[in-house]
Amino acid sequence: MLLRLVFLVALTLLVGGCAGKNVVNDLRVSLGIDSAYDVAVDEFKQGLVMEARSRLVSIKKEHKDYTQAQSFLKKKVEPARLKLLRYYARKGKKEEGLEHWAKAEDAYKSAAGLSTKPKALLTYQENMNLKVRQLRADEIYAQRQQEDDEWLKWQSEYNPPKGLMGDDESFAIAREDLNESLDKRLDQARSLAEKFRKMKLPELAWVYADSFLRFKPDVKKVQDLKLAMASDVPKDFRLGQISKKVTKRSVSKPQKASRSNVTKASVEGLMIQGKWLEAREEAQALRRAGDASADALLEDIQANIADLAAKAYSEGNLAFRLEQIDKAVDYWQQAVTYMPSEMIYVESLRRGIQIQERLSALKTEESQSEKDTKIEE
Repeated sequence: MLLRLVFLVALTLLVGGCAGKNVVNDLRVSLGIDSAYDVAVDEFKQGLVMEARSRLVSIKKEHKDYTQAQSFLKKKVEPARLKLLRYYARKGKKEEGLEHWAKAEDAYKSAAGLSTKPKALLTYQENMNLKVRQLRADEIYAQRQQEDDEWLKWQSEYNPPKGLMGDDESFAIAREDLNESLDKRLDQARSLAEKFRKMKLPELAWVYADSFLRFKPDVKKVQDLKLAMASDVPKDFRLGQISKKVTKRSVSKPQKASRSNVTKASVEGLMIQGKWLEAREEAQALRRAGDASADALLEDIQANIADLAAKAYSEGNLAFRLEQIDKAVDYWQQAVTYMPSEMIYVESLRRGIQIQERLSALKTEESQSEKDTKIEE
Protein backbone atom coordinates (compact mmCIF):
# COMPACT_ATOMS: atom_id res chain seq x y z
CA MET A 1 0.00 0.00 0.00
CA LEU A 2 2.83 2.37 0.86
CA LEU A 3 4.57 1.62 -2.41
CA ARG A 4 1.41 2.38 -4.35
CA LEU A 5 1.08 5.69 -2.49
CA VAL A 6 4.64 6.58 -3.45
CA PHE A 7 3.82 5.81 -7.07
CA LEU A 8 0.76 8.03 -6.94
CA VAL A 9 2.71 10.92 -5.44
CA ALA A 10 5.44 10.52 -8.05
CA LEU A 11 2.83 10.47 -10.81
CA THR A 12 1.22 13.64 -9.48
CA LEU A 13 4.58 15.41 -9.52
CA LEU A 14 5.26 14.18 -13.02
CA VAL A 15 1.93 15.42 -14.30
CA GLY A 16 2.76 18.82 -12.83
CA GLY A 17 5.74 19.03 -15.15
CA CYS A 18 4.31 17.27 -18.19
CA ALA A 19 0.67 18.28 -18.49
CA GLY A 20 -0.83 16.73 -21.59
CA LYS A 21 2.14 14.50 -22.29
CA ASN A 22 1.41 10.90 -23.26
CA VAL A 23 4.27 9.63 -21.09
CA VAL A 24 2.20 10.29 -17.98
CA ASN A 25 -0.64 8.09 -19.16
CA ASP A 26 1.80 5.38 -20.24
CA LEU A 27 3.21 5.43 -16.73
CA ARG A 28 -0.24 5.10 -15.20
CA VAL A 29 -0.79 1.90 -17.19
CA SER A 30 2.70 0.43 -16.77
CA LEU A 31 2.60 0.93 -13.00
CA GLY A 32 -0.82 -0.67 -12.77
CA ILE A 33 -2.41 2.45 -11.31
CA ASP A 34 -5.12 2.43 -13.99
CA SER A 35 -6.15 0.06 -16.76
CA ALA A 36 -5.43 0.84 -20.39
CA TYR A 37 -9.16 1.14 -20.98
CA ASP A 38 -9.67 3.69 -18.17
CA VAL A 39 -6.72 5.74 -19.37
CA ALA A 40 -8.05 5.65 -22.94
CA VAL A 41 -11.42 6.97 -21.74
CA ASP A 42 -9.63 9.80 -19.91
CA GLU A 43 -7.60 10.63 -23.02
CA PHE A 44 -10.73 10.70 -25.13
CA LYS A 45 -12.41 13.12 -22.69
CA GLN A 46 -9.38 15.40 -23.02
CA GLY A 47 -9.65 15.43 -26.81
CA LEU A 48 -6.67 13.08 -27.29
CA VAL A 49 -8.55 10.98 -29.79
CA MET A 50 -5.67 9.23 -31.55
CA GLU A 51 -3.93 8.49 -28.26
CA ALA A 52 -7.14 6.91 -26.98
CA ARG A 53 -7.59 4.99 -30.22
CA SER A 54 -4.06 3.60 -30.13
CA ARG A 55 -4.45 2.50 -26.52
CA LEU A 56 -7.80 0.78 -27.16
CA VAL A 57 -6.46 -1.01 -30.22
CA SER A 58 -3.52 -2.32 -28.16
CA ILE A 59 -5.83 -4.18 -25.72
CA LYS A 60 -5.53 -7.90 -26.48
CA LYS A 61 -8.54 -10.03 -27.37
CA GLU A 62 -8.09 -12.19 -24.29
CA HIS A 63 -8.07 -9.19 -21.92
CA LYS A 64 -11.12 -8.66 -19.73
CA ASP A 65 -11.54 -5.09 -21.06
CA TYR A 66 -11.41 -6.11 -24.73
CA THR A 67 -15.16 -6.14 -25.37
CA GLN A 68 -15.88 -2.76 -23.79
CA ALA A 69 -12.75 -1.34 -25.39
CA GLN A 70 -13.97 -2.37 -28.84
CA SER A 71 -17.42 -1.00 -28.11
CA PHE A 72 -16.01 2.35 -26.95
CA LEU A 73 -13.73 2.44 -29.98
CA LYS A 74 -16.57 1.92 -32.47
CA LYS A 75 -19.27 3.99 -30.80
CA LYS A 76 -17.23 6.95 -29.49
CA VAL A 77 -13.65 7.14 -30.67
CA GLU A 78 -13.98 6.38 -34.39
CA PRO A 79 -16.94 8.76 -34.97
CA ALA A 80 -15.06 11.48 -33.10
CA ARG A 81 -11.88 10.83 -35.08
CA LEU A 82 -13.68 11.14 -38.40
CA LYS A 83 -15.53 14.24 -37.28
CA LEU A 84 -12.28 15.93 -36.21
CA LEU A 85 -10.59 14.78 -39.40
CA ARG A 86 -13.26 16.46 -41.50
CA TYR A 87 -13.15 19.57 -39.31
CA TYR A 88 -9.40 20.07 -39.72
CA ALA A 89 -9.42 19.17 -43.44
CA ARG A 90 -12.09 21.81 -44.08
CA LYS A 91 -10.25 24.29 -41.91
CA GLY A 92 -7.06 23.68 -43.88
CA LYS A 93 -8.85 24.32 -47.19
CA LYS A 94 -10.47 27.46 -45.82
CA GLU A 95 -7.21 28.90 -44.48
CA GLU A 96 -5.41 27.98 -47.69
CA GLY A 97 -8.04 29.86 -49.69
CA LEU A 98 -7.43 32.90 -47.49
CA GLU A 99 -3.67 32.51 -48.00
CA HIS A 100 -3.17 31.98 -44.28
CA TRP A 101 -0.38 29.52 -44.99
CA ALA A 102 0.74 28.87 -41.41
CA LYS A 103 -2.80 28.22 -40.17
CA ALA A 104 -3.47 25.98 -43.17
CA GLU A 105 -0.29 24.03 -42.48
CA ASP A 106 -1.25 23.54 -38.84
CA ALA A 107 -4.77 22.40 -39.78
CA TYR A 108 -3.52 19.90 -42.37
CA LYS A 109 -1.00 18.60 -39.83
CA SER A 110 -3.80 18.01 -37.32
CA ALA A 111 -5.93 16.31 -39.99
CA ALA A 112 -3.04 14.07 -41.02
CA GLY A 113 -2.50 13.09 -37.40
CA LEU A 114 -6.11 11.91 -37.24
CA SER A 115 -6.05 9.99 -40.51
CA THR A 116 -5.21 6.32 -41.05
CA LYS A 117 -4.19 7.20 -44.63
CA PRO A 118 -2.48 10.58 -44.21
CA LYS A 119 -0.40 10.67 -47.43
CA ALA A 120 -2.52 13.26 -49.27
CA LEU A 121 -2.92 15.42 -46.17
CA LEU A 122 0.83 15.32 -45.50
CA THR A 123 1.38 16.52 -49.07
CA TYR A 124 -0.98 19.44 -48.43
CA GLN A 125 0.89 20.18 -45.20
CA GLU A 126 4.25 20.11 -46.99
CA ASN A 127 2.97 22.49 -49.68
CA MET A 128 1.79 24.93 -47.02
CA ASN A 129 5.11 24.63 -45.19
CA LEU A 130 6.95 25.67 -48.35
CA LYS A 131 4.67 28.68 -48.74
CA VAL A 132 5.28 29.60 -45.09
CA ARG A 133 9.03 29.36 -45.56
CA GLN A 134 8.95 31.34 -48.81
CA LEU A 135 6.87 34.14 -47.33
CA ARG A 136 9.04 34.28 -44.22
CA ALA A 137 12.26 34.41 -46.25
CA ASP A 138 10.89 37.05 -48.63
CA GLU A 139 9.77 39.30 -45.77
CA ILE A 140 13.02 39.04 -43.82
CA TYR A 141 15.13 39.50 -46.97
CA ALA A 142 13.21 42.63 -47.95
CA GLN A 143 13.51 44.13 -44.48
CA ARG A 144 17.18 43.24 -44.19
CA GLN A 145 17.98 44.69 -47.60
CA GLN A 146 16.16 47.91 -46.75
CA GLU A 147 18.08 48.20 -43.48
CA ASP A 148 21.41 47.45 -45.20
CA ASP A 149 20.76 50.15 -47.80
CA GLU A 150 20.22 52.65 -44.98
CA TRP A 151 23.40 51.53 -43.23
CA LEU A 152 25.35 52.08 -46.44
CA LYS A 153 23.95 55.62 -46.64
CA TRP A 154 24.70 56.32 -42.97
CA GLN A 155 28.32 55.32 -43.48
CA SER A 156 28.81 58.31 -45.79
CA GLU A 157 26.94 60.78 -43.58
CA TYR A 158 29.79 61.45 -41.18
CA ASN A 159 32.19 63.02 -43.64
CA PRO A 160 33.10 66.59 -42.66
CA PRO A 161 31.28 69.16 -44.79
CA LYS A 162 32.91 72.07 -46.58
CA GLY A 163 34.23 74.50 -43.99
CA LEU A 164 35.74 71.82 -41.69
CA MET A 165 39.07 70.04 -41.80
CA GLY A 166 38.99 66.58 -43.40
CA ASP A 167 40.16 64.98 -40.15
CA ASP A 168 37.68 66.83 -37.93
CA GLU A 169 37.77 65.01 -34.58
CA SER A 170 34.04 65.28 -33.84
CA PHE A 171 33.09 63.68 -37.14
CA ALA A 172 35.76 61.02 -36.67
CA ILE A 173 34.26 60.09 -33.28
CA ALA A 174 30.74 60.00 -34.73
CA ARG A 175 31.95 57.81 -37.61
CA GLU A 176 33.72 55.46 -35.20
CA ASP A 177 30.57 55.16 -33.11
CA LEU A 178 28.52 54.22 -36.19
CA ASN A 179 31.12 51.68 -37.28
CA GLU A 180 31.08 50.05 -33.85
CA SER A 181 27.32 49.57 -34.16
CA LEU A 182 27.75 48.23 -37.68
CA ASP A 183 30.40 45.73 -36.54
CA LYS A 184 27.98 44.42 -33.91
CA ARG A 185 25.28 44.09 -36.56
CA LEU A 186 27.58 42.14 -38.86
CA ASP A 187 28.71 39.85 -36.05
CA GLN A 188 25.07 39.18 -35.29
CA ALA A 189 24.30 38.53 -38.98
CA ARG A 190 27.07 35.94 -39.18
CA SER A 191 25.90 34.32 -35.94
CA LEU A 192 22.31 34.17 -37.15
CA ALA A 193 23.39 32.64 -40.45
CA GLU A 194 25.06 29.81 -38.53
CA LYS A 195 22.10 29.46 -36.20
CA PHE A 196 19.58 29.09 -39.04
CA ARG A 197 21.90 26.65 -40.79
CA LYS A 198 21.82 24.44 -37.69
CA MET A 199 18.04 24.83 -37.54
CA LYS A 200 17.89 23.47 -41.11
CA LEU A 201 16.40 26.69 -42.47
CA PRO A 202 18.93 27.33 -45.25
CA GLU A 203 16.88 30.11 -46.80
CA LEU A 204 17.22 32.25 -43.66
CA ALA A 205 20.88 31.35 -43.26
CA TRP A 206 21.33 32.56 -46.86
CA VAL A 207 19.56 35.86 -46.09
CA TYR A 208 21.89 36.71 -43.20
CA ALA A 209 25.02 35.55 -45.04
CA ASP A 210 23.97 37.74 -47.97
CA SER A 211 23.47 40.69 -45.62
CA PHE A 212 26.95 40.22 -44.12
CA LEU A 213 28.57 40.07 -47.55
CA ARG A 214 27.07 43.40 -48.61
CA PHE A 215 29.54 45.03 -46.23
CA LYS A 216 32.39 42.49 -46.22
CA PRO A 217 32.21 40.71 -49.59
CA ASP A 218 35.67 39.10 -49.35
CA VAL A 219 35.10 36.85 -46.30
CA LYS A 220 35.45 33.39 -47.83
CA LYS A 221 33.83 31.41 -44.99
CA VAL A 222 30.65 33.45 -45.34
CA GLN A 223 30.81 33.20 -49.14
CA ASP A 224 31.01 29.39 -48.82
CA LEU A 225 28.15 29.35 -46.33
CA LYS A 226 25.93 31.38 -48.66
CA LEU A 227 26.67 29.05 -51.60
CA ALA A 228 26.01 25.95 -49.49
CA MET A 229 22.70 27.32 -48.25
CA ALA A 230 21.61 28.20 -51.79
CA SER A 231 22.08 24.56 -52.78
CA ASP A 232 20.20 23.30 -49.71
CA VAL A 233 16.91 25.14 -50.25
CA PRO A 234 13.93 23.19 -51.66
CA LYS A 235 13.50 22.91 -55.41
CA ASP A 236 11.97 26.03 -57.02
CA PHE A 237 12.56 28.04 -53.82
CA ARG A 238 13.10 31.72 -54.61
CA LEU A 239 16.11 33.44 -53.02
CA GLY A 240 16.92 37.13 -53.10
CA GLN A 241 13.72 38.28 -54.76
CA ILE A 242 11.16 40.57 -53.19
CA SER A 243 7.54 39.56 -53.69
CA LYS A 244 5.02 42.29 -54.50
CA LYS A 245 3.12 41.20 -51.39
CA VAL A 246 6.06 41.89 -49.08
CA THR A 247 5.30 44.53 -46.47
CA LYS A 248 7.42 47.67 -46.49
CA ARG A 249 8.60 48.74 -43.04
CA SER A 250 10.28 51.91 -41.87
CA VAL A 251 13.93 51.88 -40.83
CA SER A 252 15.12 54.08 -37.98
CA LYS A 253 18.69 55.20 -37.60
CA PRO A 254 20.37 53.49 -34.59
CA GLN A 255 20.57 55.74 -31.59
CA LYS A 256 22.02 55.51 -28.14
CA ALA A 257 19.46 55.02 -25.39
CA SER A 258 18.47 58.35 -23.89
CA ARG A 259 17.70 59.10 -20.26
CA SER A 260 13.99 58.90 -19.51
CA ASN A 261 11.80 60.24 -16.72
CA VAL A 262 11.90 56.87 -14.97
CA THR A 263 13.21 56.92 -11.41
CA LYS A 264 13.96 54.31 -8.78
CA ALA A 265 10.93 55.52 -6.84
CA SER A 266 8.60 55.14 -9.83
CA VAL A 267 9.77 51.56 -10.36
CA GLU A 268 9.33 50.72 -6.68
CA GLY A 269 5.84 52.22 -6.82
CA LEU A 270 4.86 49.80 -9.60
CA MET A 271 6.35 46.93 -7.61
CA ILE A 272 4.24 47.82 -4.57
CA GLN A 273 1.14 47.84 -6.80
CA GLY A 274 2.06 44.40 -8.13
CA LYS A 275 2.46 45.70 -11.69
CA TRP A 276 5.50 43.55 -12.30
CA LEU A 277 5.61 43.63 -16.08
CA GLU A 278 5.36 47.42 -16.14
CA ALA A 279 7.95 47.59 -13.39
CA ARG A 280 10.32 45.45 -15.45
CA GLU A 281 9.96 47.72 -18.48
CA GLU A 282 10.69 50.82 -16.41
CA ALA A 283 13.60 49.16 -14.60
CA GLN A 284 15.11 48.24 -17.96
CA ALA A 285 14.73 51.85 -19.06
CA LEU A 286 16.40 52.89 -15.80
CA ARG A 287 19.33 50.57 -16.52
CA ARG A 288 19.68 51.93 -20.07
CA ALA A 289 19.86 55.37 -18.53
CA GLY A 290 22.82 54.23 -16.45
CA ASP A 291 21.17 54.17 -13.00
CA ALA A 292 23.20 51.95 -10.64
CA SER A 293 20.09 50.78 -8.75
CA ALA A 294 18.50 49.20 -11.81
CA ASP A 295 20.24 45.82 -11.65
CA ALA A 296 19.09 45.07 -8.10
CA LEU A 297 15.55 46.18 -8.95
CA LEU A 298 15.47 43.98 -12.04
CA GLU A 299 16.71 40.97 -10.09
CA ASP A 300 13.91 41.40 -7.53
CA ILE A 301 11.29 42.02 -10.22
CA GLN A 302 12.34 39.00 -12.29
CA ALA A 303 12.24 36.74 -9.22
CA ASN A 304 8.66 37.82 -8.49
CA ILE A 305 7.64 37.39 -12.14
CA ALA A 306 9.14 33.89 -12.16
CA ASP A 307 7.21 33.01 -8.98
CA LEU A 308 3.94 34.30 -10.44
CA ALA A 309 4.50 32.38 -13.67
CA ALA A 310 5.28 29.16 -11.81
CA LYS A 311 2.18 29.55 -9.65
CA ALA A 312 -0.05 30.17 -12.68
CA TYR A 313 1.45 27.16 -14.45
CA SER A 314 0.85 24.97 -11.40
CA GLU A 315 -2.75 26.18 -11.11
CA GLY A 316 -3.20 25.39 -14.79
CA ASN A 317 -1.93 21.85 -14.28
CA LEU A 318 -4.36 21.35 -11.40
CA ALA A 319 -7.28 22.63 -13.47
CA PHE A 320 -6.21 20.34 -16.31
CA ARG A 321 -6.22 17.29 -14.03
CA LEU A 322 -9.72 18.27 -12.91
CA GLU A 323 -10.73 18.42 -16.61
CA GLN A 324 -11.34 22.18 -16.38
CA ILE A 325 -9.61 22.89 -19.65
CA ASP A 326 -10.82 26.49 -20.11
CA LYS A 327 -9.54 27.42 -16.67
CA ALA A 328 -6.27 25.60 -17.36
CA VAL A 329 -5.75 27.57 -20.58
CA ASP A 330 -6.40 30.85 -18.73
CA TYR A 331 -3.75 30.00 -16.14
CA TRP A 332 -1.23 28.85 -18.74
CA GLN A 333 -1.83 32.07 -20.68
CA GLN A 334 -0.91 33.99 -17.53
CA ALA A 335 2.27 31.96 -17.19
CA VAL A 336 3.24 32.66 -20.80
CA THR A 337 2.46 36.37 -20.41
CA TYR A 338 4.86 36.53 -17.49
CA MET A 339 7.57 34.36 -19.08
CA PRO A 340 7.04 34.00 -22.85
CA SER A 341 10.43 32.36 -23.36
CA GLU A 342 9.72 29.45 -20.98
CA MET A 343 8.98 26.67 -23.43
CA ILE A 344 7.22 24.36 -20.97
CA TYR A 345 4.64 27.13 -20.40
CA VAL A 346 4.33 27.83 -24.13
CA GLU A 347 3.92 24.15 -24.97
CA SER A 348 1.29 23.62 -22.27
CA LEU A 349 -0.67 26.61 -23.55
CA ARG A 350 -0.41 25.42 -27.15
CA ARG A 351 -1.58 21.96 -26.19
CA GLY A 352 -4.41 23.36 -24.08
CA ILE A 353 -5.68 25.54 -26.92
CA GLN A 354 -5.53 22.55 -29.25
CA ILE A 355 -7.61 20.47 -26.84
CA GLN A 356 -10.09 23.34 -26.48
CA GLU A 357 -10.51 23.45 -30.24
CA ARG A 358 -10.96 19.70 -30.50
CA LEU A 359 -13.53 19.55 -27.73
CA SER A 360 -15.42 22.45 -29.31
CA ALA A 361 -15.39 20.71 -32.69
CA LEU A 362 -16.70 17.50 -31.15
CA LYS A 363 -19.59 19.36 -29.51
CA THR A 364 -20.58 21.05 -32.75
CA GLU A 365 -23.23 19.31 -34.81
CA GLU A 366 -21.93 18.09 -38.15
CA SER A 367 -23.60 20.25 -40.81
CA GLN A 368 -21.81 18.92 -43.86
CA SER A 369 -21.62 15.46 -45.35
CA GLU A 370 -18.43 13.44 -45.44
CA LYS A 371 -18.36 13.84 -49.24
CA ASP A 372 -17.73 17.55 -48.88
CA THR A 373 -14.10 17.01 -47.89
CA LYS A 374 -13.32 13.98 -50.08
CA ILE A 375 -11.00 12.55 -47.46
CA GLU A 376 -10.04 8.93 -48.11
CA GLU A 377 -10.26 6.69 -45.07
